[in-house]
Amino acid sequence: MTENDQRCNGNFAKLALFIIKVLKAIFENCDWSSNYTKLRRFNPPPQKPMKNHPVHENLDTSFVNLSALVKYLRRRQFIGSVRIELSGYDADIDLTAEHQIKAREHDRIAGRISEGEEALQRILIRAREPGGIINVYQTDKQTGDTDFEKNAQPVLTKKEIVPPPPVQTPTAPGEMLPNNAKSKNLPGGNSTASENMLRSGLKLPKFPFDLSNKVEAKAKQNDISTFDWQRLIDLVSELVGAIDKSVSAANLDFTAAFEKARLEISEDYPFMHPVSGTFSYKGGEVSMDEQISATLFVASINEALRRILDKLGNNPKFADVYRTATQSIIVLIRQRKPLYDKFLITPTLEKVVGT
Repeated sequence: MTENDQRCNGNFAKLALFIIKVLKAIFENCDWSSNYTKLRRFNPPPQKPMKNHPVHENLDTSFVNLSALVKYLRRRQFIGSVRIELSGYDADIDLTAEHQIKAREHDRIAGRISEGEEALQRILIRAREPGGIINVYQTDKQTGDTDFEKNAQPVLTKKEIVPPPPVQTPTAPGEMLPNNAKSKNLPGGNSTASENMLRSGLKLPKFPFDLSNKVEAKAKQNDISTFDWQRLIDLVSELVGAIDKSVSAANLDFTAAFEKARLEISEDYPFMHPVSGTFSYKGGEVSMDEQISATLFVASINEALRRILDKLGNNPKFADVYRTATQSIIVLIRQRKPLYDKFLITPTLEKVVGT
């Protein structure tokens, strides 16, 4: 080994010794507990897996009021989701453990996916269409708990809570279950906790937005021009007038039936209430005292006409009247399809007449 090689080896040894001393100083002076805490912030421990199990299955939208059902679940402090499935449309309403409601919809016909409060309003309206399916799922952590009360924070001491009797849970107060629906007891379905909470002066947590349909506020939002609004009024006048002629030809009072249908839907569409003075119909002419949301206006007309036609179709002695009325609607759909499509009249109306 030459003198030059020996000098190089000596330099490498000194460099290695220097690196070792630097690393040792770093390790001795570093607060590893603090760094570990910081590391855990970026790498949180895995959450316990969640599982869903059905509470109600195959509930028909013809029998279930979705708004009432969600309010019912809210009162029970339910944690889970409500799934709505219609032709070309599906949606989910999630009730989280943080007392929030999250809504999302997928309208495959319109090609729209949306979330939030606007989506919730549309879901509540679309869920009034017949023939849809509603499923309710409860979410549990895989801890062996199946009752919601086991996950909830107690609001009273143990001695103040009175064990409730078994409760068979309906879909919502005053609602019916169809024959093909499978129903199970809703975990946490008793009202004792809620009643005790009220007696103790505590209140249920408020959600980020109201569960009411807010139809009155939404109705005041003009979403089309004045020209299109008048065109829509003319289309609706023609549609309602055609059904009026078919029904009146059989010596039936369409005006009275229409007013009754308007009264029935006025809870969801206040502007349709006969005493509100906003909407009026006489002699084949529809008039509105103010311009409102075209979407809600069309939905209210379709719902009122659907109720009239359903009553005619379910009574055998009015079979001919029903057939004549639906044929007149089909003719108008074909003649005015571009305009009907523009104002979203077609989809619901085609379901009403079965095309």
